Amino acid sequence: MPNSMNKLERDVSSDFLLRLPIFQGMPRNEVIRFISSVHGNYASFDKGEFIGMEGEMISGIGVLLTGMASVFKENAAGERHRMATLKPGDIFGEVAVYTGEYWTASVMAEEPSAVLILPRQQLLHLNETAGAAVFQMNMLKLVSKKALKLNQKLEILSMRSLRRKLIRLFQIEWKSQKQNPLILPMNREELAEYLQVSRPALSRELMNMKRDNLIDFSRNKFYVSDQLAELE
Repeated sequence: MPNSMNKLERDVSSDFLLRLPIFQGMPRNEVIRFISSVHGNYASFDKGEFIGMEGEMISGIGVLLTGMASVFKENAAGERHRMATLKPGDIFGEVAVYTGEYWTASVMAEEPSAVLILPRQQLLHLNETAGAAVFQMNMLKLVSKKALKLNQKLEILSMRSLRRKLIRLFQIEWKSQKQNPLILPMNREELAEYLQVSRPALSRELMNMKRDNLIDFSRNKFYVSDQLAELE
């Protein structure tokens, strides 16, 4: 669906776009000017529809405005490995936009979704404006944070047992959130996929850790014991 200035102004006036990390530090009128200058456009997707497919040409950076989407890779056997779940405000495609021309993973709408697309060609040839400089700095921060998250995930998955994986995950989140209980940004199914284990195995180990007084939990809230925080 083509970009609509009325919709753009409505989104910006609602402060939704202003709260997004990619536009952090940009005044309202600068956000409108920037999106218009790069020919940002809106697109809507039905549940189960591909927003982008691995190996296809990438159109640009996507910003999920409404709905929910998943990022996944598919192996030769047709099995899908979900890499991330996207919620409103999340961006995707930024690494592929700046490193190549093709989607490096597939993105699918899990429910009816609306996306703001910032076209690749315009982003690669930004004019030297204050808004462009702020946007590029914000993108650098976001890509750096994603790289850190990826390194942390690799560290967690390198642990030999599921318990060690969970302990390292809780330790990382505790240092980051600086609160107890921790609030994990994923449900049990997503956590199992993140750790690459079955959901029953995850539930069993969480109960064992609770029995051993390492954690307590209620849904996605986890109370971490001092003993767990100090484990090596």
